[in-house]
Amino acid sequence: MKIAPTITMITVCSLAATVSVGFSSGEQIPSADQPEAAAPLGPQNNHEGLTWPPQPRGITDVVLYSDVEKEKKDHDKEKVRLDRLEGKAKAKPEAKQALGKKFTRITVIDKEDKETGTVGSQLVFFSREDNATVEVEFDKDEEIKAVQSIPARDYQPEITNEEAEEAAALARTYFLNLGFAKVTGLKPYGILAYKPEGVGFFDTRVLYISFHQHDDAPPELAAWVDLTNQLILQAREEQ
Repeated sequence: MKIAPTITMITVCSLAATVSVGFSSGEQIPSADQPEAAAPLGPQNNHEGLTWPPQPRGITDVVLYSDVEKEKKDHDKEKVRLDRLEGKAKAKPEAKQALGKKFTRITVIDKEDKETGTVGSQLVFFSREDNATVEVEFDKDEEIKAVQSIPARDYQPEITNEEAEEAAALARTYFLNLGFAKVTGLKPYGILAYKPEGVGFFDTRVLYISFHQHDDAPPELAAWVDLTNQLILQAREEQ
């Protein structure tokens, strides 16, 4: 899921689960342990005749994104597909009602029909108007098969870069208004927030935003941002 120009999203589930509104001021947020570095392979591995980077023998349809221009073209092509599917969803009365007037497009998932073997699509949204995850199912011909609305408290998809940027901007403004000028020079990270006690999602779209000196530095400022209501639920300065 950097400010100026982009925000980095941390979507590791184990880390997301550590986010809690119930921490006391200055208490550190637990972080995932760093994996030990693997020992370099010795010369006993013979890569003669293999492609680089190494690939399993017999693998096909490998896409290497060393070509930035090709990566951009693939991204643009996928966006055209997403725009097309979203347009069809908004034209469907059932889907339009479920989405409401304020929603975020999250992702598209290719899904195989176990009965027919054909591949369709599932377009996932989050409706801020109804605080629900909306899943629109398409068949192989991109015709809508079903629309499902799931309350936010039961399930929410991972955040998008756009949501993270929006939440970070709200949090940054909040800290600036409190006199924390240092926030302008810190790097923000965002993850989906969970309820402070037990397990489960918030009833609204809430993100946890933390500000750091750099990628490996501990957080200096943190905030729980309710995007649905455009509010800061809680904020603190780390000690």
